[in-house]
Formats: sequence, structure tokens, C-alpha cells
Amino acid sequence: MATSTQLPANAADVAAAAVGARTLVAEALSPTLVDGSVADWAHALRELQALADVVAAAQDEAIVRLAAVEPVVLETGELVETHRAPGHVALNAPAVVSGVLSVSVVHAERRVRDAVRRAADGPSGTATSTGLGGLHAAMAAGRLDAYRAQVVAAELEEVPAEVAAGVVASLDSWFDREDAARLRRRTRRVLAAISPDLLRQRAVRARAASGLRRWVDEPGVDTWLGTFPSEDACAAWAAIDTLARQYVDEGTCEHLERARAKALTDLVTSNATVDVRVQLVAPAGHHVVEDTSDASQLDDRDLVTVHGLHAGDPDLVPRGWLARATHVTAPASPVLHPTSGALTDPDDELATDAYRPGARLVALVRARDGRCRFPGCQVTARFCDLDHVLAWPLGPTNAANLACLCRRHHRVKQRPGWSVRMDEDGTLHWTGPTGAVRTTHPLDHRPLVLPARAPDPPPPPARRNAETHVHSALEFGLEHRGGTAPPVTRRCRVEVHRPARAYRVTGLHPPRQRDPFPAAPPF
Repeated sequence: MATSTQLPANAADVAAAAVGARTLVAEALSPTLVDGSVADWAHALRELQALADVVAAAQDEAIVRLAAVEPVVLETGELVETHRAPGHVALNAPAVVSGVLSVSVVHAERRVRDAVRRAADGPSGTATSTGLGGLHAAMAAGRLDAYRAQVVAAELEEVPAEVAAGVVASLDSWFDREDAARLRRRTRRVLAAISPDLLRQRAVRARAASGLRRWVDEPGVDTWLGTFPSEDACAAWAAIDTLARQYVDEGTCEHLERARAKALTDLVTSNATVDVRVQLVAPAGHHVVEDTSDASQLDDRDLVTVHGLHAGDPDLVPRGWLARATHVTAPASPVLHPTSGALTDPDDELATDAYRPGARLVALVRARDGRCRFPGCQVTARFCDLDHVLAWPLGPTNAANLACLCRRHHRVKQRPGWSVRMDEDGTLHWTGPTGAVRTTHPLDHRPLVLPARAPDPPPPPARRNAETHVHSALEFGLEHRGGTAPPVTRRCRVEVHRPARAYRVTGLHPPRQRDPFPAAPPF
């Protein structure tokens, strides 16, 4: 049977081809399908992965073409779309991609940038040349997935295009047989062989860009992600680990990892003065009564929601901690919306006829929104502009017509094809160039208390050594090999003085007794 090599001519053909491929694969995977050996299903898995790689390359091509479309308003007021050269990125392109793929704005911006670097690689020596076209070609051939391609591309950040092209060409034979970690190491070795100074510059940039980020993860728990200079991290980790092991020995913490988390926060807070301020709010028509109960009588297993510990979503904290950390006598000033729980100014007491809002109105809007109100954006409200939903002076300067927008999405809102509408309770409805409507909501400030109705379940039993020193299973296995493992060479050594103590390790499993006179094998 003859096959056609003609590529789809337009976006509609691409969409139709994707629907057809998706239908074929879905029909092939019958729920009652049970035939096939391990080798057969392994082959099917590999072909499906190759199909996913090709689809990822096609998505990059689609993103490049979408980003190159620039909306322009003619003198007649007509809105037209002009197509720029591949590699051009329109201001609102990440916002459109965010809505189509249902991802955050930050993820969409990275996706657009990565797609342009791989799929819009221009001729060598031109301004649009990135040297990463080989990664896109390997993806289109079904030999490289998007994650491993991005790992290689990240290692070649800010590398000249001709050098990047040489590195990618040298890695081509390894794309279909090495995982991401090995490709990363191989990329660094090749780059160091070609230009050691480029690798040194990358290390200098990474050290200069070290930092610490924080976001809400599980209910009542934050996740931190930090990058630090190696020598500072080595010293800090030694101090944290020493204090954590002391906590475990004293019985303060059951597990070493939990003890390390407590040691980190204890070391930080013991060297700083922390002032906790609480703003009380109440539903319309209600008044806040000061709670004069003894904070020591509150159960720390009772969890209550608070805002302000983190930008955006509320946090769950122990009720006793909140009462002990704060002494609030101020009455409630903002009023909660009865259905959404958003902060409101129902009588427009804070409104003004001027363009710029007053300080109290600014504080109310920032507390109500918590973050940028564009869909998928997580920029905290204190870094945002206060934008009039309906442009001033047609729209008033009050809480019902102001919203927090980061500077980028403030500009996106003003681009052709975008419109926004605000409801009475602060809900925003965004309509983009594609006609899709996306909604963002203000923070719900209604308090939520989760009482501890039953005792907390006991923690799972931990594996201990002879001195009740707790290790995680992974750490225990890596640090103790029964004397048979070769010694570990440490390039950085930090000594922390602590009382000498002998630890005896018996191993992960009890040793098996060997028969000194094994039976002869049967004939």
C-alpha cells in the first residue's frame, strides 16, 4: 500500500489528523484485550511512546505558529491577525496557551519558550538560530521525548548556537537509549570538552541565581525549593543534621526527616524577631467579639484556616498556635460577601472620585484578591497593579471595579481580543481571542475550623539501630553496607563538634545463618 508523505496544509488538517490518530489508538485499546506476551506489550509501549514524542514535536510546531500570530487593529477599527516569521512571540501567546492546555501561566511561558527554541531554529549564522533543531528532529522521529529534550536544552542555556548544534549532533546516537540523568551528564562532558569556559560561566550564573521559593502543598504544609552555593549548603546542612539527630536522640521527633525540618525552622526563627498581626473579618451584620479564653486550653490538633501566611490559598494552622501567637483586640473592619466569602466594601466607604485609590482601598483589594486575577497566574498581590476593570473615568475607583493584575497581564488585558467582566462578589470572567471564557474567584475569607474529634493515629513503627538512632530506609541503606562497600570520597568536609558516641549498625535485615556443612547437590 502506498503511503503519502504530504504534510497537512493548514491548522484544520492538523486538528483532523490528531483526532483521527486519537480515535485509532482508543479503538485499538479494547478493555477486553488480554492477548500478547511481555515482548509484545513492551513493543506496543515503545511505539506508543514514539507516537507521544511525535505528538510533542507537533505541539511545538503548533505553539510556534500560534505565537507568531500578532493581532493588529487597523485605522478603520477592524481587528486582523498578521503572521510573523517563526520565532516571533506575541505578548498574549502564553496567555492563550495557558487556557488551551489548562496549565499555569508560568508553565505556559516556559512551554512557549522551549517550543520556539527547539522548533524555530533558523539557519546557522542568523539571529533566529538556536542550535537546538536536532532535538526537535529527534522528537519528530519518535526517538526523544519532550522531558529529555528539555534536560539537554537546559544544559545548553546561553550557549552559542554553533556550539549547541555541535553538542546536540554528538548526542544524537544516544537519544533513543539513555535516560535524562545520563544525557545531562553526557551533555556536560561534551560541553566541557568543546569549551570549558562555557561550563564555568554556567556555574557562575547558577551560583548568582541561587534562591529560595515557597508554595502551599498539602493542607497545612508548605514546600520549599532552594538552590544555594555548594560550600554554604554543605555547612548549613551539617548544622541542620546535627541538631536534627539531637532531636531524635531526645525523643522530640520520631523520624530523622521530620527532625531536619524542625531543625531548619528552629535555627531560622531563633535568629529573627517575628511579629504576627491578625486582621479580623466578619459577615455582614455581625460583630467580632474578642476571644478571652486561655490559649493554653486550646487543642493544637484543631486546625483553622488563615490567610496571609502565603500568597493566595489559605493555610491550615493549629488553633492553639494562632491564639498564642496573637493578641487581637481590634474590631473587624472589612465585610465578607454572604455567598463567596470575599472581602467587600458594600457602602463604598473607601471609594474615591480620583484615579488612584486610597491606602485603605488598596489594602482591601489586595487582601480580597491575594494574587494576580488573570487565570493561572500566581504572582502575589503586593507585586501587582490595581487595574480598573472598566477603564476610568467610565468605571469608578471602588472595590467593585478594581482588581489585582501583574504588569504582564495588565498589558495583556489591553491587547485586542481580550475582555473582562466583574461580578458583584468579585468574580472575574475573562474572554480571550479564541472566544473561551475563563473565571477567577477572589479568596474565600470565611473561617474553617477542623476539630480533632479523635486522637491522632500513632505513627508507623520506625526501624532503629542499637542506639535508637532513626534512619529512613533509603538513608540507612546508602550509609551502611556492613563494611563491604568501598569508602566514600568526600570533596567537602564540614566538622561539627558533638559528644562522641559509638553507633552499632546491625543492617537492614537480620543476617542469615549459613550451614558450615552444606548438603551435597543432588545428582
